[in-house]
Amino acid sequence: MGARGGMIAPDETTFAYLKGKDKAPKGEAWDNALAYWKTLKTDSEATFDKEYNFDAADIEPMITFGTNPGMGMGISKHIPVSKDTASGNASYEKSLNYMGFHEDDAMLGKKVDYVFIGSCTNGRIEDFRAFASIIKGRKKADHVTAWVVPGSHVVEQQIKDEGILDILTEAGFELRQPGCSACLAMNDDKIPAGKYAVSTSNRNFEGRQGPGARTMLASPLVAAAAAVTGVVTDPRELL
Repeated sequence: MGARGGMIAPDETTFAYLKGKDKAPKGEAWDNALAYWKTLKTDSEATFDKEYNFDAADIEPMITFGTNPGMGMGISKHIPVSKDTASGNASYEKSLNYMGFHEDDAMLGKKVDYVFIGSCTNGRIEDFRAFASIIKGRKKADHVTAWVVPGSHVVEQQIKDEGILDILTEAGFELRQPGCSACLAMNDDKIPAGKYAVSTSNRNFEGRQGPGARTMLASPLVAAAAAVTGVVTDPRELL
């Protein structure tokens, strides 16, 4: 089956974010809630079947190459070569054929036609701050169509208040209304058949962003780098 979710103990950053929000507890109720939330962590003597440790410094920007979110890799790597039997390769080959990719292809340098940032998945103000950090002082590639969609009207207002809208406008981007947009090809926001999109949404199934659309899932930083260069680019080269 595979995991469908994970639980992470809330920390001081979480508490600071919640404090003062309209629907957060106030006064004594806040103190009581905070005391309870701080108990939501793994017991010190808990044991697990397996434990993994990762050094974040070793994790490079990621991008997908196939037709499900699990088919992802480090942006500087090459598409994996399947070592299964011929009969077991069918779905893998089908995915690569749909994307127009091949085993051992490099992702860097692949042409991008569309860039989509936003919806509920990467439409937070933090995502737009990251996006702006790449595009500031640069211009959108002429052949790239970019859809920039805040996750809510609150985020839309923050974008304006923080001057991010000015950065977007100067770089050739247009801020659109909050909503689902190209995440699931709502209304006219569809990627044309055969075109490639770097998308910060959460699904890259066949046809998810339009019939025949080819989606590469990535972070706001990777999306921004693709938007200004017109190809899949490691954002660390532009920071």
